[in-house]
Amino acid sequence: MFKSWQVFVFSLVPLALVFAGVQVREASKARRDQAAVALLQSAQGDSWTKSMDTISRIPAGLDGPQIDSLSEASTNALVDFAVRVETIGYMVFSRMVSLDMVDDLLGGVILMFWGRAQAWTVRERARTGNGKLFEWCEWLADRVAARRALRGHEPAHLK
Repeated sequence: MFKSWQVFVFSLVPLALVFAGVQVREASKARRDQAAVALLQSAQGDSWTKSMDTISRIPAGLDGPQIDSLSEASTNALVDFAVRVETIGYMVFSRMVSLDMVDDLLGGVILMFWGRAQAWTVRERARTGNGKLFEWCEWLADRVAARRALRGHEPAHLK
């Protein structure tokens, strides 16, 4: 026969498991929230803004040599921006932040960037022998484009 204290102890085990589950869920939410804050911080710096402005002035559809001939500032902006988008892409891949959030906040900028950087990146991959160069930028731009093709995209000010 069980003694009353044994019954009490056995009844605490399920409660402890529920408590542990709640704690794990809250820790995961806190991690996602921290990642979202990090994402916002990376998108709000002066360097990001200056690079975005420079990239937006590059005509879409230029090849690598044409981009190189524009200015050193153009290629520097592509690299600076790509390093940041690379991190964001990996954060989405690893589910630290959601694709929905990134698309809603930065999707247009990411697609603008990749539309100008894609041919240059392909050339740089061949030149450096690094087929993984800015792979997460490409992966993220592909996911954003696919999401928009499936769901459509309406600017926030029209919602």
